Formats: sequence, C-alpha cells, structure tokens
Amino acid sequence: MIIQRYLVREIMLGFLATLSILLLIILGNTFVRLLGDVSGGSIPVDALGKLVLLQSVGGIIKLVPIALLIGMMFAFGRLYSDHEIAALHASGVGPKQFYKGIFLFVGPLTLLIAGLVLFATPAIEKTSQDIKNEIKQRPEAAGIPVGEFMHATAGNKKVTLFVEGIDKDKVVMNRFFLHIEDKSEYSNEINSNNTKKNPDKKVINNEKIISAEKALLYIDPESGDRIFKIENGSSYDHDKISEEFTIFNFREHGIHIPALSISNTKDLEAESFLSLLKNDDNESHGEIHWRIALILQAPIMALLAFPLSYTTPREGRFGKIAIGILLYAIYANLIITGQSLIEDGKIPHWLGLWWVHIAFIILALWLVHRRYGKQS
Repeated sequence: MIIQRYLVREIMLGFLATLSILLLIILGNTFVRLLGDVSGGSIPVDALGKLVLLQSVGGIIKLVPIALLIGMMFAFGRLYSDHEIAALHASGVGPKQFYKGIFLFVGPLTLLIAGLVLFATPAIEKTSQDIKNEIKQRPEAAGIPVGEFMHATAGNKKVTLFVEGIDKDKVVMNRFFLHIEDKSEYSNEINSNNTKKNPDKKVINNEKIISAEKALLYIDPESGDRIFKIENGSSYDHDKISEEFTIFNFREHGIHIPALSISNTKDLEAESFLSLLKNDDNESHGEIHWRIALILQAPIMALLAFPLSYTTPREGRFGKIAIGILLYAIYANLIITGQSLIEDGKIPHWLGLWWVHIAFIILALWLVHRRYGKQS
C-alpha cells in the first residue's frame, strides 16, 4: 500500500505539471483568437472573459488523456532512470501492483471526467450558445463601433455608419447616421432559352442617407434575418442618373444587415446524454460515441503509458515520449474519423467507436505481456 501511494503521488505530480503547461498553451490560443474577434467587432469586450472560461473547460477535458500519458511517462521514466523500478521488481513487485497504484489515481479521475462529459459539458455548451445568441442581438455584434465611423463594402454597395450612443443593455442605438452608395448594373432581357440575348444593361447609381433618433438590432424569428428597426427618422434618396431627389420621414423603417461571422456550437453538443439516447439518427449516435470516447481515453492512455515508459539507462528518461505522443495522435484521429463515419451511416451504431478502443487496449496488453510477461 505504501508503494501504491508513492506511485499515485509520482503520477499525480507528473500529470498536474503536464496539464498545467498544456492548459496555459490552450488558454493563450483561445484568448488570442477571441481577442481578435473582439478587435474585429464580432464579440463585445464584456463577453470575452465568459467565452474564454467556457471554452477552457472543454479544452481541459480534451487535454486530460494526453497530459496523463505524458505525465505518467515522465514519472515512470524517472523511476526507471533512478533504478527504482528495477529495485521494486527485485522485491517481487510486478505489473499488477503497478497497475493497482496507477488506477488508484486514474479511476477517480475517469469518474470525474465522466461526470463532466455527461452532465457539465452539455450545460456549458448550452450556456455558450446562449451567450453567442445574445451577442447576435447586440449592435456591436454586427461590427458597429460606438462613437466612430464604420465603412463597409458589400458587392457594389458602399456603406458608412455612425452611432453616437448606445443604451446600458447594449441593444438600442441612439442618434445614428447611415449612408449607402449603390453603383451596379444588370441585364433585364432574357430569351426563351433562359440565356441573355443582346441584353439591355440597366445602370444603377443611387445614394441613400438615413438619419434617425434610435435603432434596434433584432433577429426575425421566421426568416432568421438580422434587421435594423429604425425609429423616428428621415430618408434622403438621390438618383444620380435621373437627378431625382426624394425625402420622406418615417416612424419605423427596417434594413437588413449581413450575418455574423460568429459560428454557433452545434446543437447536439448542448443536448443531454439522455436526450441523445432517445434519438435514432446517425448524428446523435456519433455524438454519443464521441462522449464515451472522451471518458475512455484516460484509462486507455494509462494502460499504454506504463509499458511505453520502459527505458534502459542508456536511453534516458524521455526516450519513448515521442512514440507515446504518436500513438495518441493515431488514437485521437481514429476517433474523429470514426465519428464522421458513424454520422455518415458507414459504421453501424452498435459498433460505434468500440473497435478503436479495443484495438488500443489489446495493444497495451500486448506491450505489457511482451515486457513483463513472466512477472505477470
């Protein structure tokens, strides 16, 4: 029992050190990516911290297997280089005793991951979706800065927008100015074969200016279009070809605006595990097997880490880490590929990703038998 507690301490220290380094890298990449979205105007500043936190939790779950593999290989590599494992073997301690110590740590860790994957992760994804949907309702989500001019081009249209202020809920814009210049041409004559024949090109050269007291950005529930609802304003239309000039005042006016660059998380990722079990479509089965894979990766990597950690004194303690990372990369890519095949209906639901897990369990057991067969 003393030996097993010693192994748990060594594994835990190696795992936590590796996870901390990988987490810093992931947090940095996530923060820089979202900060770019903030500077581009697609995400408001007040949502940055929430999105970084939520996405980091999902990142931690995905980092646990590779952190466990590398951490265990560091820990056992040191024990091999210091001849501690040789001394334990000489005292009659075999692979069974080592694996008891390993799974004293990996067992509770797997249960924790299972709880996060099955219960916490869907709630986190749902919260992330809600935040992104709320962002889509905000003016700054359309890339509209407050207190400065914004210039944009869409096809042959040039748009200039200025918003003087915004309410405390960041929804209603106050005192804004919109200028649209449209220079385009199209053909309006088509023959019976639906092909253009001696087309008569019509040229458009219009200029529109809208000034209003306030505007509201909202999503049309039927079409899903993002629309400015403008209130108490005036519109000035100038046809530069005919030199016609039109002025009208309005109480309400609507203008369509481009869709956000923010992509929402897939709905299935926010579904509870029980809800997925009730569905019989390929996408739901793919998501089910993906979540099961997230849970099983840690114990399978723990099975592999012990035999892969074996090194001779001349090899050094880091000799096999590259092989371990390569095996994890193959394992992870097979899971991703298998999920896609399930969603495409090319792998039956009952088989799922079990073939990937079983193959790597067999590989781990073969490596243990090859190295410690006589002692086990």
